[in-house]
Amino acid sequence: MISVLLVLVALPIVFNSAFTSNVVGNDLKNPNELYENCDPQAVQIEENEGCGDRLHRTEHAFNGGWTLLGHMIGGSLLMFSAPITFNSNVLKKRKKLHRKAGYAFILGGIITGISALSMTVIFPHRFSNFNVFTNLLWGTLLVFSPIMALKAILAGRVKNHRAWMIRCYAVAAGPSGHRWLFFLVDIIGDFGVSVLIFLTGELIIRKVGLKTMKTMISMKKSVPVPNEHNPPTK
Repeated sequence: MISVLLVLVALPIVFNSAFTSNVVGNDLKNPNELYENCDPQAVQIEENEGCGDRLHRTEHAFNGGWTLLGHMIGGSLLMFSAPITFNSNVLKKRKKLHRKAGYAFILGGIITGISALSMTVIFPHRFSNFNVFTNLLWGTLLVFSPIMALKAILAGRVKNHRAWMIRCYAVAAGPSGHRWLFFLVDIIGDFGVSVLIFLTGELIIRKVGLKTMKTMISMKKSVPVPNEHNPPTK
């Protein structure tokens, strides 16, 4: 059931990635065709809608076009591997498949996060100030959370690992939530929906008894050893 739900969540991102990747890839391969169809001087012409972004990506092939392709591929890799990664039957019966899907998930998250940060840092003028903030926030979380998940599992901290994997997915699922929860977007905006999905992830982490942010922070603090003169408090 969880896997089916995760597949449904992935559909909008995968479809959008396929369409965007096709357009970007074609523009990078055939820039002359793009210049023929898009007149940079005729920005008011209806047929030129979207040409500004396409011309920008072509003129900045690496940091504009290929970075966006990486963002789409990384997001799709993360969303495709999630139904396997979070499938309890796969975890119990096919550990090797679970491990491979988990590595794909982590790699997808890191690629998606780095590409988001790269596009925003290099071309901040292409976004509003608020979008620069949200891109940096979610991009940083997409890089940080899978790295923490990988670090935790290599150290044998399974609960910590699962918590960070859920956090990573909650961040990545934001764009999909904008489409499935379109009725909320008009009320609280895209950022509000993304925050709502992230908080839902934290509730799931708490519900299944994994390591919450609070417990992980407290684990780093030294705990006094109880003795006769310092009995434990209940």
